[in-house]
Amino acid sequence: MAIDMSEFTDDVEAGLKANKNFTRFFYRFKADGTTKRRILDYTNKDWDKRTRIAKAKADLAAEKNKQVNTGVNFTENSRLNDVADLYFEKSCEVSKWTDERKDAYNLYCKNSIGKKRIKDVRQVDVDSLRKSMELKGHSKQTINGCSPRTIKKVLIQILKPIMQYALDNKVLSDLPNIKAPKQTRQKKTVEDAGTKLATLFKTIMTLYADEPFYRALFLFALYGRRWNEIRTLEWSDVNFLTSRYTIRAENNKIGQNQTYELSAPIAETLSHIKDEHTGLVFKSPVTGAELYPPKKQLAKIKDTANIPELTMHLFRHILVSAMGEAGTATTILSASLGHTNLDTVNNFYLSANHTKASQEANKTIAALTRTNITSEKAK
Repeated sequence: MAIDMSEFTDDVEAGLKANKNFTRFFYRFKADGTTKRRILDYTNKDWDKRTRIAKAKADLAAEKNKQVNTGVNFTENSRLNDVADLYFEKSCEVSKWTDERKDAYNLYCKNSIGKKRIKDVRQVDVDSLRKSMELKGHSKQTINGCSPRTIKKVLIQILKPIMQYALDNKVLSDLPNIKAPKQTRQKKTVEDAGTKLATLFKTIMTLYADEPFYRALFLFALYGRRWNEIRTLEWSDVNFLTSRYTIRAENNKIGQNQTYELSAPIAETLSHIKDEHTGLVFKSPVTGAELYPPKKQLAKIKDTANIPELTMHLFRHILVSAMGEAGTATTILSASLGHTNLDTVNNFYLSANHTKASQEANKTIAALTRTNITSEKAK
């Protein structure tokens, strides 16, 4: 039933009004995105005007305090944006990963579905969000649509946990069906990976012979490290005494600290970097902040090594395919790249060298058939 606001003509304090004889009061305030309003009726109370005003103020303060201290600071009528803020603040640890997810939420969800009440977020809204991301992103690289990986991150690692947070707090009774898009990622085929690996190593060591900063950076890439792992590596993560270095949990894909052997070429190169050896290893020489992808330097390596398709990530594909050609076990390949799922290496990284494999197979077949033929003649 609508409240007739014309009755409440006298201001008592912010958010609190009274009728002409101060026997009835109306309050209104906002808590966690939801407007709270109510009429306080003291008509049947034998109180003087001062007491009624004091009681109205006290009741309003108690209601505000109740909203602040309640276990659940939102309702089904709260906006998705408000629930998201609470989720990131109260349910997530303080980390770069949380910051990345907040940024992605603000980029893709905040203005598209974030203003909807959380109870009104339906399957059609999730489908619309997915479709819009498939058609267009927010950068030059994603102008024709986001990658399945980015869409999965937004839907499965951001939107779904926020909705689950509301369900866990008994604000929702069920969730829309939030699924990741089908992966269309294809394996990159690397031909003659062993030769490419050797060429890249020689190119890096020669091209940056007098620049240990970039020599170390690209050697880390050659040894299988992702760009995010390289740019966030700190000197405190490197132990020269034990020849080990650690990729911290917040900077890798599995959320656990990963310790690797520090190869001799990388260790020797790092020791020549003129730096105070504090903070980031590969910080910007201008700002001291994390580096942007080294596009100009990568272009030099592409041209010198004559590998025009080279990217920072392709280093990993070349490495694992070269080791696979050499007969390295899949378990070693997987661990060296920082994966725990062997299928990831088989499905997306390891390229089969059919020529080399068939040569080895033919040798084996020849040896077997030669033995069998000799055995038959002996009979």
